[in-house]
Amino acid sequence: MDSFERIRTHPTIIAYGLYLYFSSRSYRFASKSLEQITKRTHVSIWKWVQKYAKLTDSFVIGRRRIKEIFVDETLLKVDGQNYWLWLAYEPDLHVCLLFHLSRERTIFVCYQFFRRIRTRFGNKPIFTDSAHWYNDACRWLRLKHVIYGTELKNIMERFIQQIKDRTECFDDNFPCGTHKCDRQHVVDNWLRLYLLYLHMKTDRVKFIDFVIRNSLS
Repeated sequence: MDSFERIRTHPTIIAYGLYLYFSSRSYRFASKSLEQITKRTHVSIWKWVQKYAKLTDSFVIGRRRIKEIFVDETLLKVDGQNYWLWLAYEPDLHVCLLFHLSRERTIFVCYQFFRRIRTRFGNKPIFTDSAHWYNDACRWLRLKHVIYGTELKNIMERFIQQIKDRTECFDDNFPCGTHKCDRQHVVDNWLRLYLLYLHMKTDRVKFIDFVIRNSLS
């Protein structure tokens, strides 16, 4: 029996639906656009985001390709509460390497995030703005710290702005009905898949092919 017969929706359709959602910023619009191929509700597409986000674990950047890492943080509102999203970005590869969601913006949180960066990618130069928590965290971890100038800072700010524009369109609100939820599903699901989309959005075929290949492996 062909494996697709046991799957309600073909992975190609799911991959295209995910691309439509992240391109249009609307589950309902993505659902409407899919009608020419097959009928799926906006709830179905929301479930695909939750399910297929784990496939992003298959997207791995080798540490040898990484020359430098830009780090910044931005404020998000999750279910009515403020959270800080920490991002590590490789400007030459145009890819988000790592991210973390925290309730506070402290030296300790920064230190923990930088330690994860060092563990995964080695002792790469860290480029940030002049906030003191970055310098202290790098010093404690013996990482080279560089305060970027205006041109390099603009590169990081443009990347951050893409995320802020997207979450603002989504009302900066990621609701969850689970009692005492720590909101980590925001990172584990929506953000993971969206950041992968950002990396591949200039090549629709590349994004769709990645989802299909990894869903069938």
